Amino acid sequence: IVQVNGYWLLKGCMCNVVANKLKIIAAIALTSAVSWAAAGYAYFNVAKGDIAATLYPLPPLTIEKLGSTEGPELNSLAGKPYFINFWASWCVTCQAENIILHSLVQQGIPLVGIALKDSEASALQWLKSYGSPYIINLQDPDGVYAEAMGVQGAPETFLIDGDGNVRFHYQGLLQEAVWENRIKTILGSLSVRNER
Repeated sequence: IVQVNGYWLLKGCMCNVVANKLKIIAAIALTSAVSWAAAGYAYFNVAKGDIAATLYPLPPLTIEKLGSTEGPELNSLAGKPYFINFWASWCVTCQAENIILHSLVQQGIPLVGIALKDSEASALQWLKSYGSPYIINLQDPDGVYAEAMGVQGAPETFLIDGDGNVRFHYQGLLQEAVWENRIKTILGSLSVRNER
C-alpha cells in the first residue's frame, strides 16, 4: 500500500488509473477526428461540388437573351438532354472552366449559358475575349432565376433531361474527372432512354 496525494492506494492501482484516463482521452480524440474528417468530406465533396443525381422540374426559362447574341430558340432543345451553365465576367474560375466547356461542346453537347448578376456590356465583352461555348446565351442580372434554381454562385452547372427535369447539379469548376466519372454516365443513360 502506498500513499499518493493523501490517498491510500494498492500498489499498481495508480498505473491502472492513469491508463484508464489515457484510454478515455484517446477515445475522445479519435471520435473528434473522425467527426471532423466526415464533416470536411461532406462539405468539400458535396456542399461545394457534386450535388449528386437529382430529379425535379426545371423552372420555366423566362429570362431574356444576352444582348443580340445569335443562336437557336430554347424550344429547339425540347426532348433532348442539355446543360445550363451559370457564369459571370467577375468569376475568375469561369475563365478556367470556359476551356473545359469548349471541349465538351466539341463532343456535341448543347450548352445554355446564363450570365449571373452581370452587366450586359461586361458579359458580352467577356464572351468576346474568351469565346462563347454556348449555343444560347441568356442573362439573369438580378439573380432571380438563379435563386429559383438553388444557385449559390458561379460557376454552377445543371444537366437537363429531355423531359425538362434537372438530373444533375454541380457547384464549382467543372473538371474533366467530374465529367468522366459522374456526368458522362448519367448523360449516357438519358440518351438510351430517349432512344427507346
